[in-house]
Amino acid sequence: MKKLVAIIISCIALAIGSSSCEDMMGNYLDKAPGIDVTEDTVFSSTAHAERFLTTVYRYAVHSNLPYFTEGWADPTNYDGTLSSGASDESETCAAWYSTQKWNSGSLTPDDIQDKRYPFRWVALRQIAIMIERIHDVPDISNTYANQIIAEMKTLRALNYLEMMKWYGGVPIIDRRIDLGEDLKIPRASLQEVVNFILKDCQDAIDAPEFPEDQTGAQKGRVGKGVALAIKAKTLLYAASPLFNTETPYMSLGVNNNLICLGSSNHELWKQAADAAKAVLDWAAANGHHLITDQGVDKNYRYSWEVYDNPEIIFAEKAHGEIGTWDWPWSAISPPNIYPGNRGQSGISPTLNFVKKYEKRDGTDQYWNPDGGTDLQAKMGELDYRFSQTIAYNKSIWNEEKGEMQIWEGGRDANTCYGGFWLHKHFPAKINNTQVKLAPNSTLFQLNEFYLSYAEALNEYHNGPTSEAYAAVKAIRDRSGQPAYPAGLDYESFKKRIHRERDIELAFDNHRLWDIMRWKVAETEGVMQGDMWGIKVYKIDGNDSEFRYEPYVFEKRSFHKKMYLNPFPTSEINKGYLVQNPGY
Repeated sequence: MKKLVAIIISCIALAIGSSSCEDMMGNYLDKAPGIDVTEDTVFSSTAHAERFLTTVYRYAVHSNLPYFTEGWADPTNYDGTLSSGASDESETCAAWYSTQKWNSGSLTPDDIQDKRYPFRWVALRQIAIMIERIHDVPDISNTYANQIIAEMKTLRALNYLEMMKWYGGVPIIDRRIDLGEDLKIPRASLQEVVNFILKDCQDAIDAPEFPEDQTGAQKGRVGKGVALAIKAKTLLYAASPLFNTETPYMSLGVNNNLICLGSSNHELWKQAADAAKAVLDWAAANGHHLITDQGVDKNYRYSWEVYDNPEIIFAEKAHGEIGTWDWPWSAISPPNIYPGNRGQSGISPTLNFVKKYEKRDGTDQYWNPDGGTDLQAKMGELDYRFSQTIAYNKSIWNEEKGEMQIWEGGRDANTCYGGFWLHKHFPAKINNTQVKLAPNSTLFQLNEFYLSYAEALNEYHNGPTSEAYAAVKAIRDRSGQPAYPAGLDYESFKKRIHRERDIELAFDNHRLWDIMRWKVAETEGVMQGDMWGIKVYKIDGNDSEFRYEPYVFEKRSFHKKMYLNPFPTSEINKGYLVQNPGY
């Protein structure tokens, strides 16, 4: 059976180079790769079906961290780096990564940046087969078969949520497409896609056989909590300015319904708030909670570093343990951290982003535009989440590597354009001896839904409620930050909650998409204009005194068309899909 599953995977990989949706449908929706002849074997026993289920998860669940297990054709891979380098969060310090195309405003349909585009159609084909055939397995219980169907609908909703973020409306595939059927399936409206996601989620949530959470050997499979999370995130995106309007970011004429909902529905914010609250209620009933018992200077790091900690709702687990010199870590580590300069392209946070961190008293830090000699003191005054996220000059990387040397001429200054390095996602145990560790490739974490709840309440009520204040307070309390002042109006709370998301959800594949849904990419210093960093210099050769100088390391361009991504030219040339505006 392992050989059979290997054949299935290899057949998929052979044709995966095609980026045409019709080609994908032709290859995978009229005839399943490697499975058409042996499909009855796959569904001849529960054990065989479960092995195929593993393959479905491999293709249906993405990772926010970059992997190279199967080269660039790794099905979990968005790209070889983090999405942060496409926004004001950071610079991806190697020139060959696709984030540079975002930064130069050069997204094109001839070279799409959504590297998972073809894999999603494979996943949808696999999901359709599983739903159709799972009850045919002779030794499977009805309960377990219905559970798997609920899992499949949850995974299908996840893939459509991701496509909605990238493209707006997309073709809806909810069944196996047979040979001879019309494969030229047009884009569904954005509203239809939203409805489809929500229905799949609700079907799964309502299924009595679907477990609330997956534990033990089943950890890594979806449960009701994940379906609730997908529902909440879908409604948050649908309620936000990019989609919740009758006037889209660019006109698509009679096809505007592909890229916006066609009206401004204020009630969507209420639905988004209720859905986020449902996630919080589910978490409280099922052993998930914010990490609060490690100390204000350690809680945040624990929440992203410790494997399967109770704050994590769902994480991608297809890769298991990875050598500490390998991807994902080597792809995003500073060049000189590990032996043989294995770091391929560090992620360097920008000064634009670092300025978002408050001081520990809740006030803004002052950054002299002319620089200064108080850099180390400034770092020590910032929100505890800063040092648990970002490595700065003289900070401790880990016990083995010791202090970071980011001053000009120092070990860690090479290609450090922002003057800082990303530290988040690197467990302290990573060292020079190729330790095997399993990354936390987290897709849904509880902290996100506290902030989504607060944001949606503020939007719906045109000002913060006591529940919105309490949700944000829970997040800030665990890192020692003071509560928001009472009496904030709608705009003041909105600015603060956006900033809180930036800090709390930093480098977790949120910022780029928050920028898009808020429709603020064109704001100077966000995805348009000057990206600032700092250069750090020793004072008189002293290892303990430093001065910093802000400087512009890059001017970025953003074009309005980039609020949604293009479909591949090869697909548009088939004549049945409408391209997104501007491409």
